[in-house]
Amino acid sequence: MLKQCIVPVKKLRKQINDNLIPADTTADIPSLTTVIGQDRAVDSISFALEIVDSGYNIFVTGRYGTGRTTIVTDLLNKVSKKMDVPDDWAYVFNFKNPDAPSALHFAPGKASKFKQRYERQISTLSIDLKTAFESKNYTEQKNSIIEQAQLQKQKIFSNLEKEALDSGVQIKTSNLGFITLPMKNGEPMSAEAFQTLSSAERSVINNNIEEVQKKIQETARVVHNIDRTMENTLDELNQSVARYVVNTHFTPMIESYKNQPDVKQYLEDAAEDIIKNVEFFTGTEEADQQQLPYKLDKYQVNVQIDNSGLKGAPVVYETNPTYNNLFGRIEKKAYQGYVYADYTMIKPGSLLHANGGYLIIDADQLLKHPYSYEALKRSLRSRNIYIEDIQEFYGFTTAAALKPACIPLHVKVIMIGRPQIYQLLHNYDEEFRKIFKVRADFDVEVKESKSTINKYIQFISRVVNEENLLHLDRSAIIAVIEHGYRLADHQKKMSIQFGEIVKIIRESSFWAKKHNHKIVRAKDVEYAIQSKIYRHNLVEEKVHETIMDKSIKVDVKGSVVGQVNGLAVYDLGDYSFGRPSRITVNTFIGSRGIINIEREAKMSGKIHDKGVLVLTGYFYQKFGESMPLSFSASITFEQNYGTIDGDSASSTELYALLSSLSQVPIDQGIAVTGSVNQKGEVQAIGGVNEKIEGFFKVCKARRLNGKQGVIIPASNVENLMLNDEVVTAVKNGKFHIWAVNKIEEGLQILTGQNCGQIHKDGAYTKNSIFEKVRLKLIEFAKISHQFQKSLGKPDEKNDETTDEKD
Repeated sequence: MLKQCIVPVKKLRKQINDNLIPADTTADIPSLTTVIGQDRAVDSISFALEIVDSGYNIFVTGRYGTGRTTIVTDLLNKVSKKMDVPDDWAYVFNFKNPDAPSALHFAPGKASKFKQRYERQISTLSIDLKTAFESKNYTEQKNSIIEQAQLQKQKIFSNLEKEALDSGVQIKTSNLGFITLPMKNGEPMSAEAFQTLSSAERSVINNNIEEVQKKIQETARVVHNIDRTMENTLDELNQSVARYVVNTHFTPMIESYKNQPDVKQYLEDAAEDIIKNVEFFTGTEEADQQQLPYKLDKYQVNVQIDNSGLKGAPVVYETNPTYNNLFGRIEKKAYQGYVYADYTMIKPGSLLHANGGYLIIDADQLLKHPYSYEALKRSLRSRNIYIEDIQEFYGFTTAAALKPACIPLHVKVIMIGRPQIYQLLHNYDEEFRKIFKVRADFDVEVKESKSTINKYIQFISRVVNEENLLHLDRSAIIAVIEHGYRLADHQKKMSIQFGEIVKIIRESSFWAKKHNHKIVRAKDVEYAIQSKIYRHNLVEEKVHETIMDKSIKVDVKGSVVGQVNGLAVYDLGDYSFGRPSRITVNTFIGSRGIINIEREAKMSGKIHDKGVLVLTGYFYQKFGESMPLSFSASITFEQNYGTIDGDSASSTELYALLSSLSQVPIDQGIAVTGSVNQKGEVQAIGGVNEKIEGFFKVCKARRLNGKQGVIIPASNVENLMLNDEVVTAVKNGKFHIWAVNKIEEGLQILTGQNCGQIHKDGAYTKNSIFEKVRLKLIEFAKISHQFQKSLGKPDEKNDETTDEKD
């Protein structure tokens, strides 16, 4: 076999020199205060934060666990401390339009003070007004006005009665009004006596009664005017007294807010409303006193935002961005069967809490609430915050719905989500492109360097200190760092999916405590890693069982023509593993070329289909330049009952195909992974560590014989981070890893035979694999031609050639 293809032990796994660890334990290592490997993302965020123009909101992309939220929050907290504290906001009653509460803004921390002063003033005012209207001076003035009106009315009624008596008519009052009675000799006449009078006498009396009734009507109008004048005079008195008391309380407060037009106008409107409705404060009836608290509701202040405790701009992380949580809500109350809402029931959302600062939202959570997403875009476009019922937002109006005044919005929104979400929104939502103009993409890995390793060590120390975990010794630190290389699947890159790193550190500390260790060691880290694998690899164990009991046929020794062990990776989301899969090829006379059985059964993906089609190109390049190709071949993954995708088995399929045509057997103790192009170059694939470890597990279970191993692409060597068990087996000569650049190298390893060199006539080295393939193809072509000729049919290939020339 090709010795130059053997991967040396030192290249099977990245190993950290303990000289890179600056201390014996994390207790003596400072905590990380900077960001590792996210310079591009940090620069993007910093750029967006410095631009104040609208639309420069940020969409942060990257995988979960890369520290997106933590890094963004830390950056915002640092920037926000240098910014001004934003204004407070409050909603108050709108005296001109009660259904549209007014919004007032105050300097930071001043809204609550305004509320306290104002509501205390209203409380004091209600007492002073009641006192003023119960004072002796007011009572005397009020009684004087009433007495004057009474005297006027008495004089008028007295004159009316005298005139009526002079006309022989008496006026009496009743519940129904005035009654007129005829009189004779100074006494009222009965109905019988009135009827005994002559018609002439009755006529005179009736005329007198009519005249008196006319005077009564005229007198009633005069009396009504007197009453109205009295009421107006009393109102003027009440207004005068109320204005004096109200101005005494309000004038100093109005003067103190003269530089805030909106607050000043509200105070003036409130003062005028109190003067007009002074009876709310002066009612003496018990029912009026019981209703007083409700009548005074409109003189309250509903503070929405109190920034008195802030030191800089707010940073708000909304974890559940429902419409109400994001924009606020208007609560409702039931009173005597009637549901109502007023300005005191307005509750702010996180958008208002973040106003003047930064709002962080998870994109996945936001898009679960489409109303929230649409409303957020509207607010960012208009730069206003609208607090309204969601029914109002979509035009489903309700009776007497409140429409609070909008509040100016000055916020930078940072949305965090997966790259796929960003691409969908960016491609299909034009508004999104205008609103989120900056993308900050978080990487999952970083190139190794002494500086990066040092920061990695400091990060480990930070986690230990922040979570009060057991300290890690030098060996444990190295184990965690090497696990970072494994997560990145690279010997020159380290994973910065710190969510996974934190889990391992935390679980290592847990197991160390469980085992009564005072410090975390390398074996504790390894135990944590293996424990995690055990919790997640049930499916892997079940698959392994089916291989071991031969339900799934996999040979790991012997040689077979047209059969090779391919390697596949099963991704379960939180865990992935590799397993061998038998690939077989049958070749025969025909003209259909290479048949992918999975494709015919519609069990393969497009990438896998492409990989199989590439094999045809390879065959034409190797054997079709000197003769027409006429053969058929069927390729399949045996005992596969699910969908296959990816081209990582294309080189494996090519080996089996060449073996079948050449009739040269393939060593079943060697598994293969790798993609291939039309030129026969073996290309890199993913999951190389899982694939190798999966095949090793099967070989070990069936006893290692020192000949088994895996062929991988040479370009995947730097991706090797194999577990200690595999490395040890390779070191002891029990298992092997070969890295190849060309198909010829892999084929020689699998068969022990040379592929051969091509000659000028198109033939290959005698008895070489490629020459055997060429001769087999010639044999197929001859047999096919002779068979077609015996049937009297033209040769298909000649027809095809003729058609092509035409």
